[in-house]
Formats: sequence, structure tokens, C-alpha cells
Amino acid sequence: MSLEEDLKTKAKEREDLEELSNELELTDEDEKVPYVPIKPSPASLVTLSQSNRYKIGDTFFSLPLATVQELLSVSTGKIDEAVSAVETRLNAVRNEMGQLKVQLYARFGKSINLET
Repeated sequence: MSLEEDLKTKAKEREDLEELSNELELTDEDEKVPYVPIKPSPASLVTLSQSNRYKIGDTFFSLPLATVQELLSVSTGKIDEAVSAVETRLNAVRNEMGQLKVQLYARFGKSINLET
């Protein structure tokens, strides 16, 4: 997967988390909320049942709103860090490409075309 595709994927995940956070603000504080990690470990075997409740392994569970909001905050922080890391790497690659273009144009002049 290219860095640009990875950035788009992570930005979409961030957007989904923000949307979920907005939806949770409308939830009653005493209500239990179904929760599943955004990217569960392969061992947890997460599936969505027909009744729209989350299943991890052989267990269905719901958590208090405050706990879900805390876990959501942690997930959002991790996604933000990942987006920042991908953006930093992408900027570094673009800068390096720019420097290489300058060097190649200095050497070959207009006899090459590096623009895509």
C-alpha cells in the first residue's frame, strides 16, 4: 500500500472515530454501549452478530458509556499518531523527490521530463 493510500485509510478511520464520538454524545449516560476495538488483535475473533451486538471470541458484551468514551479517546489518539507519522514520512519522501528532480534537471537539463 502506498503512503498516500495509507494516509487516506487512516484519515477515514479518524473521521469514523469522530463520527462515533459525536453519536455517543447523544447516548444516555446510564445506558450500556456495545463496544469492539477498532482494530482488534487476530486472536480476539471479532464478529458482528445478526442482532447488531459485538462478539469477541465466544462472548457478547456491552460497556458503560464512560468506559467506551475513554477507549474511543485512546483509539483516536493512536489514529492521530499514526496519521502524523504517515504525513511526516510522506513529506520526507516528497522532499527527497524534489531534491532528486533538481539534481537530475541540473545534470540532464530539458532532455528529460520527470513530471507526471
